[in-house]
Amino acid sequence: MNEGLANGERPLRWLGDSAARLTAASALLLATNLLWIIAVVLNVIGPVGSLSAGLLAWLAFVLDIPGVLLLAAAYAGLTREQGLGWTRRRLAITWGFILWAGVSVYWRFVLPLAIGTDLQDLFLGLLGADPGALALAKASWASMSELFAWWIAAAAVFLATHVLVAVDYRRATEGEWTAGLPAYVWVLGAGVSLLSTILIVAALLPVLGGGLLGSTFTAGVLGKLLVAPNMMLSGYVSSLHLGRATKAARRASVG
Repeated sequence: MNEGLANGERPLRWLGDSAARLTAASALLLATNLLWIIAVVLNVIGPVGSLSAGLLAWLAFVLDIPGVLLLAAAYAGLTREQGLGWTRRRLAITWGFILWAGVSVYWRFVLPLAIGTDLQDLFLGLLGADPGALALAKASWASMSELFAWWIAAAAVFLATHVLVAVDYRRATEGEWTAGLPAYVWVLGAGVSLLSTILIVAALLPVLGGGLLGSTFTAGVLGKLLVAPNMMLSGYVSSLHLGRATKAARRASVG
C-alpha cells in the first residue's frame, strides 16, 4: 500500500500521486520546449496555415507555468507519500518552482499590461518591427528595466532550483523516482538559459536608450530558443518515461 495513503494523506484526486504529477509536468514542459523549436523554424520559413511563430511562442509562454507548478506538486506529493515530513532541501525545491512561476507571470503578463501592451509586441518593437511599441517601450524605460531584471531573476531562480534538484538526486534513497531524474541535463539547460537571457537583455538595453541592438543578441537567441530547449527536451523525455514507469510499477505492486 502507498505509504502516504497509509498515513491518511490522500493526494488530490485531480493531481494524482507524485509519479502522475511528474508525468504530467514532463509532458507539458516537453511540449513547451518543442513549441519553441518549431517556432524558430516557422520564424525562418514563415507561417504554415494559421500556425505562426507568434502563436507558438504564446502557447509556450503559458504552458511551462502549469508544467513547473506540477513539478512542485510532484515533490510535495512525494514528501507526503513517504510520511517522513519535509526536508529543507525538498521544501526549497518546491517553493523554488512556485517562486519561478510567480515571477514569470509577473514579468511576462503583469508588467507588459502595466506598460500598456503585451510582451510579444514589446519585443517586436525593440527589434524594430513595431515603431509604436518601440516608442511605448522607450517611454516606459523604468518598467522595461524592471521587466528585464525580473526576467533574469526568474532564470536565476530556475537554475538555482535545478541545482537543488541535482543535490536531491545525489541523495535520493532507493525506490524514489528522484533517483532517476535527468538532473544534470536540467542543470546544464537551465544554466544555458540564464546565460542566454543575460546576453539578450544586454543587447536590448541599448535600444531602449535610442542606440542599436547589441552584438550579443544572436548568441543569446540561439542559446535561449535552440540550445537550451533541445537540452531540456531530452531531459523531459527522460523524466516522462520515468514517471510512466514509476506509475506502472506502483500499479503492479498494488495488483
